[in-house]
Amino acid sequence: MNLTQKVLLNGYIPLIPILVWNFIFASRLPQAYDYQSFNSNIPLIITVGENLFRSIIFILPLFFRLNINSCLNIKKMSVFSIGLILYFTSWITLIYAPDSMWSSSVFGFTAPAYTPIIWLTGLSLIADSYYFKLRYSKWHFILPAIAFSIFHISHALYVYYRIY
Repeated sequence: MNLTQKVLLNGYIPLIPILVWNFIFASRLPQAYDYQSFNSNIPLIITVGENLFRSIIFILPLFFRLNINSCLNIKKMSVFSIGLILYFTSWITLIYAPDSMWSSSVFGFTAPAYTPIIWLTGLSLIADSYYFKLRYSKWHFILPAIAFSIFHISHALYVYYRIY
């Protein structure tokens, strides 16, 4: 496998649209999601847990090799794609309809926190090996993704109940 193939099949490639989306649209989210207010007075255990597992789930894919057959597998790729669509839709709804019943409900407000578990699971399914000598298991990624999601959802719930 040449360098170009290694780069194109790196597990980080599917994360690029998510990172770009967050960078472009984060400032358009309602005031409650502003960095300062969203992170104000969050219990230390939530902050530390969320940031620790966020680091793991955004570093670990650098060591994944995607399986082109898995990427072409409709079932596996659809988990990632559906998760991505739901995640983007949760942001769009908050940006363009911040006062709607959905956006002001606990489910709508926390949607950007719970929808990532879907695309994170999808990413674990389309990866098939590491670039080093360790047998790949989807659980190596799913377990930290679940832990991150628990802390991330807890953070969003904490903010929601502080506001509403």
